[in-house]
Amino acid sequence: MGERGSISVLGAGMLAVVGMAIVLLGQLGADAVRRARAAAIADVVAMAAAAEPSAGAGIAAANGATLTSLTRDGFQAEVVVRRDGATAVARAEFLPPKWWQCQSFPTGDPVHFESCPLTPVG
Repeated sequence: MGERGSISVLGAGMLAVVGMAIVLLGQLGADAVRRARAAAIADVVAMAAAAEPSAGAGIAAANGATLTSLTRDGFQAEVVVRRDGATAVARAEFLPPKWWQCQSFPTGDPVHFESCPLTPVG
């Protein structure tokens, strides 16, 4: 094999390495997209579950995901969602309307325009 043949083999090898690198980067990108989608769905499900626990599974299913875990404490929710092989965890807290009216402020008493809702407020 002459010098000309050696360069052809070297060129083919370099082309194969570049091709494998492109495939690897494509797979890494697809994995990042799957994780981002699962995280976005987990955020939405956590927000919904903090307000209404029964809404979590339905919203996860509507987005093509599975709600694998839901933990709720008062108006705080933590969910684990699985979609396309990616798992994501999210937490959310629901604050009822006008929650600020029932808070203790360091400068004095809060201003009350109407009665406070009967909800556990931090």
